[in-house]
Amino acid sequence: MKVLGSTKRAFTLIELLVVIAIIAILAAILFPVFAQARAAARAISCVSNVKQGALAALMYSQDYDENIPRLDNNGSCAYGQSPCSTPDWGSSKTGDQGSFFTNVIQPYAKNTAMMYCPEAGRTNWKAAIPSPYVLGQPYDAVRDNNDVYRGMFSQMAMNMLLDPLWGGSGATQQSAWARPAEMILLTGDSTWGPGAGGDPSPQLGVGNSAVWPYNPLRTSQCPNYGGPAGWTWYVHKGQSHAGYPGTSSGQPINGRYDAGINSVMANIAFGDGHVKPVRFNELERCDFTTTGNVWAWTYFDYRY
Repeated sequence: MKVLGSTKRAFTLIELLVVIAIIAILAAILFPVFAQARAAARAISCVSNVKQGALAALMYSQDYDENIPRLDNNGSCAYGQSPCSTPDWGSSKTGDQGSFFTNVIQPYAKNTAMMYCPEAGRTNWKAAIPSPYVLGQPYDAVRDNNDVYRGMFSQMAMNMLLDPLWGGSGATQQSAWARPAEMILLTGDSTWGPGAGGDPSPQLGVGNSAVWPYNPLRTSQCPNYGGPAGWTWYVHKGQSHAGYPGTSSGQPINGRYDAGINSVMANIAFGDGHVKPVRFNELERCDFTTTGNVWAWTYFDYRY
């Protein structure tokens, strides 16, 4: 009796190589798309954080005669001297909960995680604090647990010109804000990166706690508030984890700090509480205002 057998078929080597090549091409196309989608999700999460921070600051103001907190609210640089002439980074007592802007609004926010930018991630304070470019002091676990370090170098940072030390006596008063819907209240993504200030160690997520305008091309017209350190806050869409704009080491490109970063975004909460991402070249505008007959930083100065 003749037994009929079935013929087994298999992929040839050429066919397998073609399939592998197609998979590799698809992966090369899709992986960057996935990365962009994740970055967009982090940016959206940051927008939500900024919104919650703005609401917390405005809730605080309702309890304090429509005044938002100062940058540093302990009223004393040396514990006993008042008013405090400068923010006393690093000199908070070990047991203090912290007196900086984002510490003070915490009872209204009730969430310290929202004070970190998802694009930058949480700061490793044990590694960051000993650096001479941060505090240059021994790490103190009690201060870390009490959120003192995060408050001093918060990634969620207020508009520095809303602090009386830089903006004048009426800076914290909502009634003094001429254009609250067009004035920066805070940003959620003020961060340093590797190389900031010349420090080679990885310190992603160390924030400024305050942001201010700086554009070397316009300082002849508008005031200069201390160099490009306030400029380290455009971490979305292309400049993530960089130092000062230009290069990761903080050096200008062809003498200009704004070279090549005009598409970079920052998430901004405005004085009326609304939030949106804004491009660098829009936020750093310096315009002449007929109200005060002066040149002013359009989105920072609350008076015009």
